[in-house]
Amino acid sequence: MPPVHTRRVRRHTLAWILGSMLMLALSESARAQCYWVARVGTATTTNLYEIRPGEGSARRIYACDTCNGSLGLPNVINVTSPEFQPPGTLLASGVATFMEYGNNVQDNPDMVFYRCAPEDAGKLFEMYSTNGDNAYSGHQNYEYGTSIGVSGGFATVWKDVISRLTNLETGEVFTNIWKARSLTGLDVDSRGFLLVKAKNLSRIRTELYRVAVPNGIGVTDPGMYGYTQPNAYIAFTGPGISGPIVGTNHLNNWPGWPDYWPGTIGLYGKVSIRRSATCSVNNVTPVVTFGTISIPELNAGSSRKLPFDIEFKCEATAVSGVATNATAMGILVSAGSLAAAERLGLVSGGGASYLLSDRYGSAGIASGVGIRIQRNNQNVKLLTSLNTGSNNSGGWYPAQGPASVLLDTQGGIRRYRETFSATLEKLAGQTVTAGRIEATAQVIIRVQ
Repeated sequence: MPPVHTRRVRRHTLAWILGSMLMLALSESARAQCYWVARVGTATTTNLYEIRPGEGSARRIYACDTCNGSLGLPNVINVTSPEFQPPGTLLASGVATFMEYGNNVQDNPDMVFYRCAPEDAGKLFEMYSTNGDNAYSGHQNYEYGTSIGVSGGFATVWKDVISRLTNLETGEVFTNIWKARSLTGLDVDSRGFLLVKAKNLSRIRTELYRVAVPNGIGVTDPGMYGYTQPNAYIAFTGPGISGPIVGTNHLNNWPGWPDYWPGTIGLYGKVSIRRSATCSVNNVTPVVTFGTISIPELNAGSSRKLPFDIEFKCEATAVSGVATNATAMGILVSAGSLAAAERLGLVSGGGASYLLSDRYGSAGIASGVGIRIQRNNQNVKLLTSLNTGSNNSGGWYPAQGPASVLLDTQGGIRRYRETFSATLEKLAGQTVTAGRIEATAQVIIRVQ
């Protein structure tokens, strides 16, 4: 096993105390460059390290190794046999804002990290890279994604699982080489300073892929991701702030860590792995088109019902169910459908009772109507996220049900088809308005 490099611990207690004393002595008479924001001061504060009430919130900037938030990934992923999950299989994907991933307590969009003089415009940069001095977190020697054609895919502590991070504002993949994004469109405080806030930092996409690397590093034990080294970082560079240098290798270049970096990107404590036989979706009826129905018909209790098919395959030893290590199926509603369902009180126990239009409430979209999903003639709850409770009320059901039809068995893999139904009907207590129904959902199968 190759050596695992852990970033050195710096002794900075005294420096912090002295820095705090100096900070208290500074005021706008020393105005220049950028200053990290320590707190919200009074309405008349002239302290360069403070903002005034109404200009945002503040917290100590500190890239703590275990201070990562959610990357938008499911809370459980599964790795099974390479025959069922060949190298290159996308195991999970998620998108998160800085407010979600940057800190283990979710920041608000107006969290202020830096105040910079107006003349600093054009000189302020978000910096980002993998944790390039660590074998499990982005070191240049462990870019195992190249084996499956996934550039920027680096080893994780889990054997056979790599992670790839993409900055969605630039479209660039994180690597061990520091990249920069110019920060523009910043808010200005009452004293004319530019404010670097959480909302100004990038959204990222995280992907986890299956690989098979000879003599690969990592552990095979199931359980929570317990390795404390982050997978990547968001840093800052501006006048007066010693930050990373664009184009340099993180391996030996991390100025400003950890006291001047606003965020940590990591899997620690957020995702668990299972290594169980499982099932996966092969095909779903792509479009279900309801015929026209009038408002009087809906008000009188009429509805429209149509079938749709889900085809899936399972390893012969897969256990179907909603218990831990069993394989479950759910239908995930869109973000727009979820928002509308929550407003209308249609979410309980973690699951939604109706699928609503993605743009429910918008002009031209019918309101007061929803779509119920039935399996084996029984109404099912719908997933509102991938991390709802592993039971029927949260939207999870055994992958293989009583109505699942076995199509064939080949090489220990069983293929099934099951017919579900979708019913368009009036929502109780709502007024129906005319318009289109445009709803989307995803079929999810995963190990619990």
